[in-house]
Amino acid sequence: MASSYLEWKLSESAREKRKYFAKLLSESAIWTNYLRAIDTEDYFSEWAWAESAFFIWLDISNLLIFGLEPYELEPLDPEYRTELPTLEEWKQGIKLKLIPIDVGKAWMLFYWDVFGEKVPPLLDFLTLITALCWPEYLGWLLEQKKRKLIVGETPYGTGYVDPPVIREFLRTSLFELARRRMDFNRIRRVYQTIVDQGLVAEGLVEAIYNRLALHTQTLFENFVLDFNLLNYSKLCKRASERATFPVTTWRGEEFDVEFSKFDEINCGFILDVTPLNLGLLVDRKSIYKPSPIAKWEAGTTTLSWFIDWKVRRMISRYRATGVAFGNYQKPEETLKWYQSERADHYHQFRAFFYHLDALVDTALEKEDVDAFRKNLYRRAAAMLIGHKKKRHKWGYGAYKAMSEEEFKSWWLAYWERQGLKPELLNRIYEMVRAWLPSARRDLEELGRRVRERRYRLAQSLA
Repeated sequence: MASSYLEWKLSESAREKRKYFAKLLSESAIWTNYLRAIDTEDYFSEWAWAESAFFIWLDISNLLIFGLEPYELEPLDPEYRTELPTLEEWKQGIKLKLIPIDVGKAWMLFYWDVFGEKVPPLLDFLTLITALCWPEYLGWLLEQKKRKLIVGETPYGTGYVDPPVIREFLRTSLFELARRRMDFNRIRRVYQTIVDQGLVAEGLVEAIYNRLALHTQTLFENFVLDFNLLNYSKLCKRASERATFPVTTWRGEEFDVEFSKFDEINCGFILDVTPLNLGLLVDRKSIYKPSPIAKWEAGTTTLSWFIDWKVRRMISRYRATGVAFGNYQKPEETLKWYQSERADHYHQFRAFFYHLDALVDTALEKEDVDAFRKNLYRRAAAMLIGHKKKRHKWGYGAYKAMSEEEFKSWWLAYWERQGLKPELLNRIYEMVRAWLPSARRDLEELGRRVRERRYRLAQSLA
């Protein structure tokens, strides 16, 4: 028997479809969202400067400490270029073409745009540290690369294994969790669940958590040139050679951290804060050399110019947001909500999750569960599908890299920490287990279907 919740939500689904169309897909919505982007551009710019510097420097920290390749990192804003469509593409509702640019091509474009130099479209670990760091540091930075175990090359017992879950944890999920809401209590709970399930060693999680805390405190409590923002960060004390700020570590201990240069915060070893072997011993001289156009030894670094280049490109694309949201719709589809294929797909997506909610209601109908906790059980069931099927990799790569058993174990532990009963969680999991792979695949393909079909039709008519 269908639950009253399902009957109510399905009766409301047509209204939700119309609301979604009115907000994003209609002709007036596209224009309104364009105007809204103009109104909020200053606010977005401030956010972009602060967040991009924060996360790109964190990426560089992990790259140096763990010997990662640049392509293994995932920036806050993936690079792409925009192009106007052909006439055939326009007829198929393609208003704007968004073409991804890989990290090597982005590096080549950056060097030409900023320094006027031609470099190959290749950016590996050696290329990057050669461009960023003084020559005297290259030898021991390259040693970090050797810490990762490479079968057939690394002597037995001298390298650490880098399975996909750990790499993805470093690359995406960690930073996405922080980017959504910088709530360290929430971040600690999520990380602790991952540690308890044995997916990632606690020392590694401790190192990343503490590095997050260091960067956050530096952003708000001090001012470092090329990292902080004016009117956003606090200036250091006058005539002081070292900056100081308090930090609470993964273990709950509080320390006053002192530093004289940003290298120490970014990737250096700090006593009582950095776990052994997960920080670099930095010299008095900065690791980072000035850019090719700098006139003195302490000039602006290449990485600071790269952040500047990326942020300006991000801001320049912001006004296209409304068009991108309403993309892949023919002109007649933007006028009538019942003619929009994208609105239909949204309706299918929401209807699926309403049926999933109804299954949860069935599993709990004889249990004494209040409305608040019933909603948590619904969210838990939705997570079984959503975290494994996300098309946008930012923040979900680690979950995709987990085996089904690893993911189930993490999922159970995560929701038990929210106060849900393991026996009820297991009951829900068993109800949906058989069709989880197909549901994830179908919903992921649903999001791509319109775009791929429109491009295919445009090519056939060209």
